[in-house]
Amino acid sequence: MIEHKLTGRVARVTIRRPEARNAVTGDMVRQFCEALRQAHEGADVLVFRGEGSDFTIGRDRKEPKPAGGPFEAFRMLAEANRLLSSFPGIAIVAVQGQAHGFGVGAIMRCDIAIASEDAHFGFDEVALGFPPMFVMQEILQHVPPKRAFDVLLSGRDFGAAEALEIGILSRVVPAGKLDAEIEALVEELSKRDPAVLRACKRYLHEVTPMAPEARGAYALVEQTRFALAPR
Repeated sequence: MIEHKLTGRVARVTIRRPEARNAVTGDMVRQFCEALRQAHEGADVLVFRGEGSDFTIGRDRKEPKPAGGPFEAFRMLAEANRLLSSFPGIAIVAVQGQAHGFGVGAIMRCDIAIASEDAHFGFDEVALGFPPMFVMQEILQHVPPKRAFDVLLSGRDFGAAEALEIGILSRVVPAGKLDAEIEALVEELSKRDPAVLRACKRYLHEVTPMAPEARGAYALVEQTRFALAPR
C-alpha cells in the first residue's frame, strides 16, 4: 500500500510493502497518484520513502496484466511521473537498500535525493525485454549520455557512490544516519518561506534549458517580479 500523511505543510508518502521489497502494483500506482494530488493541495515539502530494508525494487513483475491493457498501465505511470515532477514545493526522497526501475525514475524526479551509503541502484527493463521509456525520458536531465547508456543497457547494479557521482543523488550518508539526515533537512526547509522555495524551484526548472546568454536578462525579470509580488 501507499501511506500518505500530512503534518502541517509536510506531506509524507511511504511505500509500505516491505515483505515484497516494496514492489509496486498497479493499484499502488493509483494510490501514489492520489497521495501526490493531496500533497499538491496542502504541502510545501514532500518526503517520499520506502518502508523496510529496500526503497523499492520497481514494478511487481508477478502482477497479472491489467484489464485495460498496457496503455492503461503506462498511462497511470505517466500520471504518477507527471504529478511527482510537477509538485510545486520541494520533494525529498530517502533511499535505502535496493532501488530499481520505477524507483530510480521517482528518485530522479524528486528535487533532493539522499541515500544511505549501502543503497544500490539498477535498471532491469532492457534485460526483461522492453525499453524503459519513462526512465529514459528523465535520465538525460541528470546523467551524461554515455553513462546513461551504460547503466540502462547493461542493467548492472551500481552503488550509492556512483549514483552520486553521475548525478542521480544529492548526497550520501552513513548507514544508520539516513532518517536523521532527512528529518534535519525537513526541519530546515520548514523554517524557510515557502514562496521562496517555490520560486527557486520554478526558476531553476525554467532557466536550465535556456542559452547561457539569455539567463541574465531572465534573472533580472524574475527577481524583480518576485520582489514586487504581494505576500
